[in-house]
Amino acid sequence: MLSALVSCGRDKPASELSFESLPDTSGLSAGADVVQEFEPYRMANGAVRVKGRVRVPDGTLIQIAIKSPKGQVSMAMAQVRVQGQWFDTPPLLGEHGPLPKGEYRFELLSHFTPTWQGAEGEGALRAGPSLRGPGITRARDGAAALYLVKEARL
Repeated sequence: MLSALVSCGRDKPASELSFESLPDTSGLSAGADVVQEFEPYRMANGAVRVKGRVRVPDGTLIQIAIKSPKGQVSMAMAQVRVQGQWFDTPPLLGEHGPLPKGEYRFELLSHFTPTWQGAEGEGALRAGPSLRGPGITRARDGAAALYLVKEARL
């Protein structure tokens, strides 16, 4: 009983402050452009489409979100699969119809994980870890990702 009382009064040893060690991703953006062509365009009915050429395997799922230049909320968004290094979104409309003319921010996003890519993105899963170029990064879990912002006027 005496030893229990003595140990209760002791201070716990101080633990050292440490920082989370993340992989160095500084070299991932070096290399040829992953997004080699990017063209948002307006259809005759005012709907917007986005097409482009990307250096990723066929079947890779890419999400394209359209935002106002300083906005946080997407005004329109689509997910498309790459075929022959090309993608083209379906016609996109805003909440109230065609997006007004003006400047927009386009965010391209792809995670090279089984959950994101699904069965059709098998080639993307194999290629993801070796991808390099502007927009390539790593998530906290080390999985490869593509995140690139483009600005354009519609």
